[in-house]
Amino acid sequence: MDSLSPRPTVPEDVPGILNLIAGVYAEYNCVLDAENDERHLLEPGTYFRAHGGEFWVVEENGVIRATVAVMLHADAGELKTLYVHPSLRRHGWGRRLTELAMDYARSRGKTKMILWSDTRFLDAHSLYRSMGYREIGIRELHDSNNSVEYGFELSLV
Repeated sequence: MDSLSPRPTVPEDVPGILNLIAGVYAEYNCVLDAENDERHLLEPGTYFRAHGGEFWVVEENGVIRATVAVMLHADAGELKTLYVHPSLRRHGWGRRLTELAMDYARSRGKTKMILWSDTRFLDAHSLYRSMGYREIGIRELHDSNNSVEYGFELSLV
């Protein structure tokens, strides 16, 4: 697993990205509806680059095993789409990919990171808190999975 490394996404990755995220959603009895709820996943590279950010994948033997993205705002980077396949969990990938997004935002002059994470993703919340993120709010998405998310923030300076 140490030989794996993140790389910017290419259009051919989309089926693998959707498959990975659908699998993670299924762990929480949710269904990925990219057409209606997550349209940015249909062209992730184009979408995130248009917002000053990037979308990375980790590929293992031709299969997408992890994703992370960052979107840039006026003063903040926003962590998006952090998903890790069960086979790569507990090997530091969540932290490594979060740090990749943070470094990207920091290198572009952003002073903080924000993120929103489904209330069901308890392991992710533990990761964020262990990295110094603090909870800043809650929101309802009114999507097909009735998602509710916690907001988190971290200073980059």
